[in-house]
Amino acid sequence: MNRVGRAFAVLAGAAILFMMAVTSIDVIGRFFFNAPLRGAFELTEITMALVIFTGLSLAALSREHITVNLLESRMPKWARRWQVVGGDVVCAAVVAVMGWRIFERGSALVQSRETTLVLGVMRGHIAWAMAALCAVAVLVFLYCAWRDGRTPPEATGDAHGGVL
Repeated sequence: MNRVGRAFAVLAGAAILFMMAVTSIDVIGRFFFNAPLRGAFELTEITMALVIFTGLSLAALSREHITVNLLESRMPKWARRWQVVGGDVVCAAVVAVMGWRIFERGSALVQSRETTLVLGVMRGHIAWAMAALCAVAVLVFLYCAWRDGRTPPEATGDAHGGVL
């Protein structure tokens, strides 16, 4: 799974680099040549959506998502382990519903042939890509639940935070 995490990190990093390049070219073109980059806002908007949904899997896999530990210090290690597993299963369910709704919305957008204003990119295809990234995130959450459910309580220590 480390390779998958690294692939997501590279993908997200490349997308962020792309957004930086688009923004830089747009700003330079706008201020120095009075010629902004056509569709720069739409490119940034689409790329940002993909970065967010790619980051969802990356954060889950590396245990870098936000957690609130109110009762964890008072719980035995075996209970902490199952709390983490249960949290992953709940997150998988929530992201699955979210992905399903995004897919349904994408299908409606494809059916109506709705596109972005400047570049003419099919908005439904973007939603489908986001739904696919949600499906990957569901698999990652389930993998994390399986992995942490198999780990002995002594080996887990702090269940939050991790490295790729």
